[in-house]
Amino acid sequence: MYYSLGDLFWLFLLGIVGWYFWSGMAAKDRVRKIVKAHCAETGVQLLDDTVMLIRTRLKRDRSGQVRLQRQYEFEFTSTGERRYSGIAVLHGQKVRQIQLSPFHLA
Repeated sequence: MYYSLGDLFWLFLLGIVGWYFWSGMAAKDRVRKIVKAHCAETGVQLLDDTVMLIRTRLKRDRSGQVRLQRQYEFEFTSTGERRYSGIAVLHGQKVRQIQLSPFHLA
């Protein structure tokens, strides 16, 4: 059985898309766990136990290698009455930033 160059291109493209979705799901789960722990340490509660991907781009890391940078948004509460937003940035495999919007303490 012989494959044409077009067939190989589509197989390669399908593999890249599959890898992107698989690594995206693993990254989202990793960020969710880290954000949940950060919220617990800060004394707030992560709402809906979820983070939402809002941006993906390529960016160089400190050593100059190009890596995927994913930015996630999440919501939390400090009193149980009001929702606040937060942002987490994953660059490669490391969470580089977690930012909580200003909130009222209970």
